[in-house]
Amino acid sequence: MTVLAIGAYTVDLYMFGDHLPAEGESVDAVDYATAHGGKAANVAVASARLGAPTRFVGCLGDDTDRLTALAALRADGVEVDGCATADGIATGRSFVYVDAHGQQIVMTWPGAANLLPPSRAAATVSELPGTSVLVLQGEIPVATSSAAAAAASPDVRVLLNPSPAGPFLSETGEDLLSRADVLVLNESELSTLALSGLAPSAMAPSAMAPSAMAPSAMAQCAPAEDTDDAVECLRRRTRGRTVIVTRGEHGAEIIDDHGTMLIGVPSVNAVDTTGAGDAFTGALAAALCTGASLAQGVRLACRVAAVSVTRRFCAPSYPSAAELGVAPLQGAPGQERTT
Repeated sequence: MTVLAIGAYTVDLYMFGDHLPAEGESVDAVDYATAHGGKAANVAVASARLGAPTRFVGCLGDDTDRLTALAALRADGVEVDGCATADGIATGRSFVYVDAHGQQIVMTWPGAANLLPPSRAAATVSELPGTSVLVLQGEIPVATSSAAAAAASPDVRVLLNPSPAGPFLSETGEDLLSRADVLVLNESELSTLALSGLAPSAMAPSAMAPSAMAPSAMAQCAPAEDTDDAVECLRRRTRGRTVIVTRGEHGAEIIDDHGTMLIGVPSVNAVDTTGAGDAFTGALAAALCTGASLAQGVRLACRVAAVSVTRRFCAPSYPSAAELGVAPLQGAPGQERTT
């Protein structure tokens, strides 16, 4: 059993200030720092720090940042032997602006991250042992992630975080959504995917299995009337018919064939919310990989995300199993109702 995160690594360049700049405004920063980032790399670190066997596969530049990145990931217990190198291209960059309340805006230049060959991604996934969890996002070309998902054996669970959501508003994105066993997204991503044209104008056709949907299905879509309809439409578009919506300080909702379950999150003083979603996804993947139910996994993920926002940066803010007072996730925890 393994957690495999395929996607981006980026160098995160942070600016901390009293407030975020408005359009056309220049704001003086009170602090500046550099840290490790990229959604897939973040997910891998969050998973590995909880003790789950974890691999990261991505593409980095042929620069010194590549060596620093691989060393840092290995130090966190992440296997990185499958990573590719892009000749003549720099490792990606994310520019992160954080205000005094921990809120942030991010702009990313992918650099080498977009150049992972789909064939390498697919070959890596095809070798995954049973009960593994494959984690995919939207920071690299959707076609690459779709190739990876298509190569997964039936007993590999595909956990998809469509972030950023924009690339999924395409036929290729629709194909990748249809391969997801668990879809994890925040309220903004839900709005983009479901309220802006992914919900079919008639509910009956959406009951078809995703594989049976015509490639032109998206052209027949119309916005959903409310969030519940939007979630239901998305749920029916996935193989696993399971959607988890993260709602910040209000916790996370699990919506599946059993109904809806709300999992609360500890109340904390947020310092930097950057990467909290990746912390959540990585912790959930680690828990599912080692035998937890969805409810158990989401509870742990909420705890990990809550800790992460009390500290600066992405991967450096993620807690270990020891910090949480739990055993490393190397075996299956006790059973409870699967949701």
